[in-house]
Order: sequence, then structure tokens, then C-alpha cells
Amino acid sequence: MARTCGIRIGPRRFEIVVLDGSPKKHRIVAYKSGEFPTGGADPEGDVVATLKAAASELKVPEDAIAIAVDTGTAAFRTLKLPSLDESKVDEIIKFEVEGQLPQWNIDDIIVTFLTLDRTDKETSLLVTAVPKATLRREIDACTKAGIEPLEAELEAAAMVNAALASGVCRVDEAQVLVHIGDTSTAVVLIDGGKVRQMRAIHIGALTHEPVAAPSGDAPPAEDSTEPAPPPPPADPIEAQRRQEQAVSRIRRELGRTLSGARTAHPLKAVYICGWEVPNLVGTQVLDTPVYELDAFVEESGKPVEGAAPLVVAYGAALGMLGGGAIRSSLRREELKYTGTFERLELPIAVAVMLAVMWLLVFNLFESDRLAAADSSMFRWLQSNKNFLVNDPKAGKRGNLQKPWPELQRLVEDASRKDNPLLASNQWSRLDQLRQIERALLLRQDKLNKELGNTGEVKQPQSVLEALTLVTNTMVDMGDALGRISIRTINANYVPARTGTNDLVTITLSLSFHNDEGAIAATRSFEALKTELERQPWVTEVAARNSKEFPDGKGIYSDGYTITCDLSKAAPASAKKEGS
Repeated sequence: MARTCGIRIGPRRFEIVVLDGSPKKHRIVAYKSGEFPTGGADPEGDVVATLKAAASELKVPEDAIAIAVDTGTAAFRTLKLPSLDESKVDEIIKFEVEGQLPQWNIDDIIVTFLTLDRTDKETSLLVTAVPKATLRREIDACTKAGIEPLEAELEAAAMVNAALASGVCRVDEAQVLVHIGDTSTAVVLIDGGKVRQMRAIHIGALTHEPVAAPSGDAPPAEDSTEPAPPPPPADPIEAQRRQEQAVSRIRRELGRTLSGARTAHPLKAVYICGWEVPNLVGTQVLDTPVYELDAFVEESGKPVEGAAPLVVAYGAALGMLGGGAIRSSLRREELKYTGTFERLELPIAVAVMLAVMWLLVFNLFESDRLAAADSSMFRWLQSNKNFLVNDPKAGKRGNLQKPWPELQRLVEDASRKDNPLLASNQWSRLDQLRQIERALLLRQDKLNKELGNTGEVKQPQSVLEALTLVTNTMVDMGDALGRISIRTINANYVPARTGTNDLVTITLSLSFHNDEGAIAATRSFEALKTELERQPWVTEVAARNSKEFPDGKGIYSDGYTITCDLSKAAPASAKKEGS
């Protein structure tokens, strides 16, 4: 069975969860949480050593690891785009969101998105941006510890996957999921089992604690090897007061989220995981109860205590198993294969130079072709004007006797050398030709509506067409039918009734002549009936009993009735193409 590992890495604390099984049935086989050492001479080395020791203790699998990074490092934006495939959105998302992230250079961040709503015309996206430097630092630390992650995601995404897998988020309710981290808090609004909003509150469980500061007023030198002094001991009363202030600010931000939430289902609860802080779980925020997010079941190896901090690491490991609804990956190729470019630098440089030279030559040829095409299109537009619009000065009369002003102005502007639309880069020559075609089609539709030629009124079936089909069938039979004469014709149109189409009935008086006698004439009689019944537009052939001529050289039949449904006949254009 598959074995995966999820790791949450915060500024001060980490959690590791190892799963074994499948997305629907799995078990926690190992877990650990702890804090990184502080105040050492080599903080990065201390982080690597701590992760390496924990991975060795838990026997972490090396080929299926995912990490969850601090949500406070990310920025969230809501973006609306035309309805496109996700592959197309992935190509343009950076360019679309660049203007909404002025604090970062677009080349220095990783951008992912989650589809919130999709219609035929518009797609609403939740865009997440994370600095590459933050991801690279976390990934490098894990790699040096011998546990290189295949995927990376935010704490918020991992928390959502864990909550959805546990069944906490019901489809007929709305919930708020909260993860309290070291220095930030992730807040996610779930409505009907789908993510509707995601944000980060830059307040965490350790926000109230003082940080280490260098001694003296001057900053430490960059090449100094002296370890940073530990933070000054905090007064317990002052620490408690700061913690209460941090919790109060978190409650206030949660209240803002709840009061501003616009959900289709009633907002039932707030579920909290991560660091355990006082005055949150078991209370209410704006009359909404607050519970601990229990994403584990009894049979899955649920920790006896301290389960709330492990939810994010559990969600990351579950995502590697293939579970969860969010497939957000912050691990892009430029992070996964750092260092490969140096080995390919020279071949890539040569390939780029050759590509540039080829593009230069290609551009010269395409420029010539474009100039020729532009000239041809201009002559086409001039010919189009001569064909459509009057030119009294030249004594020419166009095919449109009274062109309407909009079309005349469009045609005349398009045929000018100093084309105003072309000069303003509003339309190309091809666009102008298409606009002329569109204007003609719109006027054609308008005239058809005025004349009632829209196909809304159904014409009755034609008796003449039905009689023509019958006689053509007789002609097509040729020698198989022999000599036949039509003595009388009576054709009628039968209007449609409930459950039936319009019909045409044709009653003929026929004579079948044959020198070989009545038996041969009877064969022609039956052949005609069989051939008519084969036609898709014939619904019934009622042939009365025939009588023999007195001289015995033929038979005749009065009341030979043929019922036709011309809606099943092939159109005239199809017949011409078939012939």
C-alpha cells in the first residue's frame, strides 16, 4: 500500500504525519511535532538537523513527501476571466494578476489558482501568490535533511483537504476553517463543500512573544560569527496580556470574516486547528459556535491528544495519497530542478542564438508576405466599395441602390488610403472586411424578419411535389414497369392532426399494358407497389383489385391511392448533389 508523508514547517514549529493506505482508507503510522532550536549560531543548520532527526525517527518515505508552508507568506486575490480551459488559464494567469500584486516582481513569485465559479461566459478564480524565495528556503532545508518534497502547498489548502476528507464540511451548510500558526492565521470560508474565500491574518500563537535582538544600538556585522543573544525573559503577566491581545485580534478578524460572508447556505460553525490558544474553542464568534477541527477518525490511528496541530500535516500527506479536493501545487519546475541550468547553459545558449537567427530570417520573409497581403486586402476593399456603394462623381452605380449610412461610412473608410481605423490600430483590414460582412448579414436578417421569411411559418406540403415524386419513380423504373397510362389523377392535402404530420394523398386510375397478357401486366402492377413502398416519403400504398382488359392484353386499377409525407423527402439541393 502507498506510504506518504506530510510536513508543516512554520517559523518556530513543525509537524510531521506519515500515512499508509489509500485516499479512502488509510492509517496514521507515525507522527511528531516539535519546535526548532532558537538562539544558535547557525539557525539554518539547526532547522536541518532537527528535520533530519525527526525524519530518521519516523522512517519518513523519501519518494512521497509534501510540505505545507506558512499561509502568512502568501497573498490572495479574486480574479474574473472569460471562460477558458484550465491549461489556457495557467498560461495567462501571471499576466492577469500582475497589476494586483505591486509589492512583488511577477518573476519572483509562484502563482496558482482555484476555480470558484464557472459559467459559459465567465470564470471566477481564487489566485494565490507565494514568493519563490520562501519556497526555496523551505525546500532547501528539507532537501539538506534528506527529505526532498515532491509537492508544496499552503497551510490553508492542506487544512481544507483534511476537513473535506473528514466529512466536517457538509454540502447543505457553510463553515469557516481556521488554522492558527506560529505568526499567522489561515482563514477559509467553505460554502456547500466548496472554497469561497481564503485569507491570511498576520497574527499567530507566538505573535505576542518577544524576538531576539542584537545587543547595542548598532546592527551586527554581516561577517560576525557571534550567535544572536536570546530574547529577554518575558514577564508572565505581560506575556499573558500580550497573548490575550493576540487572541482578541484573531477573534476580531474572525468576526469581520463572518459578518462579511455572503453564503448560499447557513453559516453553522467555525472549526479551529493548529496551535491551541485560550478563549477560542468552545466559545462563540458573532453567535457562531467555535469547535476544534477533528479531521481524524478513531480507526485511522488518531493521536490521543494534541491532534489539532497535526491537521495541516495530515492534509498534506492525504494530498500525496490522491485525496482532497484542492490540487494546488507550488512546486514548479524551476524549484524542483535548481542547478540543472548550469549544466545546460552552453547548449542552451547556442540553441537560443540559432533560434534568434532563424526567427530573424523568418521575420524578413513574413514581413514581405504581410506587405503583399496588406496590399491585396486594400485592393479587395476598394473593389468591395465599387461593387456595393454608389459613386456619383465617377458615374458608377453600386449593387446597393440605397446603402444605409453606417454601411456606406464603413465601406468608404475601409477603401481610403488614409484609413482612420487602420491608423488608430482599432481594426485591421481583415477586421474591416468582416465588419462589412457582418453589417450585410444583419441587414439581411432584418429584411427577412420584415418579409416574414424566417421559417417560423410552416408551409403546407405541396401536392405538385408529391405527384412529381410519384411520376419520377415510375419513370425511374423504366422497362421494369412497362407501358403504363394514367387516366385520372386526384390529389389532396391532408392537414396535420394530433400526433401526425401533414400528408398528401394521390388517387390514380392506372392502366398496365402488356402484349404478353394479364399475368405480365400484373407483375408490373406489383412491381410499382413494391417500389413505391420502398420510398421513405411514402407512408401507405392502397391498390384496389385490378381488372383485366377485354382483349386480355393488360389490366387496369381504379382508386390506386398513395399517401405521402414530404417532410421525409430529401431536399432539392441534396438531390442535385446526389445526381
